[in-house]
Amino acid sequence: MPSRAGEPELMDLLDSDPGRLERTLRQLAWINRFLTGARRLLARTILKDARRRPPPYTLLDVGAGGCDLALWLAGRQPGLRITCLDHDPRAVAYARRRCAGVPAIEVRLGAAGELERLESFDYVFANHFLHHLDDERIAPTVAAMLARTRRLLVITDLLRSRGSYVWFSLFAGVFLHGSFAAADGRLSIRRGFRPEELQELLAVAAPPGRLEVRRGRPGRVVVSGRGFELEDPY
Repeated sequence: MPSRAGEPELMDLLDSDPGRLERTLRQLAWINRFLTGARRLLARTILKDARRRPPPYTLLDVGAGGCDLALWLAGRQPGLRITCLDHDPRAVAYARRRCAGVPAIEVRLGAAGELERLESFDYVFANHFLHHLDDERIAPTVAAMLARTRRLLVITDLLRSRGSYVWFSLFAGVFLHGSFAAADGRLSIRRGFRPEELQELLAVAAPPGRLEVRRGRPGRVVVSGRGFELEDPY
């Protein structure tokens, strides 16, 4: 896999089947819970920082999909106000149904290009979002996310590797049916990143020392950024 794939994922097409999209969002919640390590990453970064400070705190979840991670965060950290942003009105409608009765979560319809219009947040987070963007959009999008961040920016995405592709293909063939998750998951890995190329793409996104790119597990690339109120990097 010498370079990133360029074709769009099925779930990103606004005319894709809504029933299969909703099943995809349900399956992604299960994947996030058991396979991606996103909860562990949030616990080590954002939740660890929040518990050192008195509430309230605010968090922006970019490309939030079905808001499963936002719901988990709201249950783990009282005083955390979460804004979930997604560009797909069908995903937003699904997420609003799931988050009904959870006053700590607000679900907004909006695209990555509209980030500059938003207010600032203590924390900004994105899970499996960057790989949906073309190369030229990655640096300005991350720069806009960092500009909204008072304390910590945390982004986790997919490592592009043959091992990840083969492992996911075997898993998807057994567990992921009736949705876009199997096909889109394989394409997502092909649209993913190697740490050094993501570092190069983000070279113009922030001053030196504000962003760090590292390889994470399992099969992940993690971007960490310190916001404008945080003097020392995490």
